[in-house]
Amino acid sequence: MRFIDDDSLSPLSTGTIDEDMQFWINQFIEQKEMERVAEKTIKGYKSALKTFLDFVIEHKDANTMESLGARFINRYLIEYQSSLALRKIKNLKAKGVIDGFEKYEEIIKQKDEKYLGKNDAHFKILKDFENSLDHRLTVVKMLLKYISDNNEEEHDYTPIFRKLAVIKHADKFTEYITLDEMDEVISLMSVWMNVYKEYKPKTPTNSAYRDSLLMILYVLTGARSSEVVKIKLKDITEFSHDGRKYYRIRIMEGKGGKVREVGVEAGYIKKHIEFIKKELPSDDFYIASRYSSDSKQYINKHIHEDTIRRFGNFILEILGINKKGLHVFRRGYATKRVVHDKVEISVVAKEIGNTINVLEKYYLKHNAEMIK
Repeated sequence: MRFIDDDSLSPLSTGTIDEDMQFWINQFIEQKEMERVAEKTIKGYKSALKTFLDFVIEHKDANTMESLGARFINRYLIEYQSSLALRKIKNLKAKGVIDGFEKYEEIIKQKDEKYLGKNDAHFKILKDFENSLDHRLTVVKMLLKYISDNNEEEHDYTPIFRKLAVIKHADKFTEYITLDEMDEVISLMSVWMNVYKEYKPKTPTNSAYRDSLLMILYVLTGARSSEVVKIKLKDITEFSHDGRKYYRIRIMEGKGGKVREVGVEAGYIKKHIEFIKKELPSDDFYIASRYSSDSKQYINKHIHEDTIRRFGNFILEILGINKKGLHVFRRGYATKRVVHDKVEISVVAKEIGNTINVLEKYYLKHNAEMIK
């Protein structure tokens, strides 16, 4: 076993490729944990690198850390996609579906072909598997970049990146709620505490206040579903600007552990905040705290984001808005801020905790429809 100091380099290889790769994967994950990368993101890294390590182990006798190249990485992607296709066929057979096997069988056959193009970089990729392959490739490249920066022989893997497969994503429509739909949701949530019995007669009053507050915050802050349920009462404070009253919402980012702040006009959530202040034992409790009907008291553990996601889908359904998922609010918020409010895209990126590139690629592609 190798032990290295935080600031020191390590030999590229001291054993077989599978032992070496396991070492470097462990170091890479430890580094990401030190950087306070979100737990969910690290879990995704581990999953991606497990399949890569399995492939390395399978071919350990024919490779070394020094000989690792683009062909090896591309063959890994080919075989990984083949495994996904095989799993898809098994699922279809279990459901009694016969049509559609051909495209998956064609993908599986690629695994047995010896040469698929220059350095194996060109092979057929099904749209079904684009996201999964892209994630696997991205994480492997991150690992190789980390190894390149931290081995004492200064072995550099980055030149092989240009020979790796390119995962092309077909443009697809990403839904978001429009300005009118935002107004509909906010209007209903503003009075939900008075009308909820018509729609959900078994819901207790405190849940009605909680759920409608969370929904308004999703719409007006552009936060992720996992971020809003983690807001505590102490993270919501009052302030004034140009003679108007606002609440400052402090949001702990789900990715990276950073903190950002977003302002919401007090009128939208004042009734909710006043009710919840009376309900919760202290301002250190989550606004989405669970309530025990047995003990008749709040537990300082927030509800799962799936609970509010189902509630959000229910609200969209009763309003006749044929869209699903809380992410439509996040996209809607970003597009509204850029297109309607004319806010600089760099500012909006900070508001929602994302990069400008991601914002342009996934949030603003259909902005012309936003202001209709």
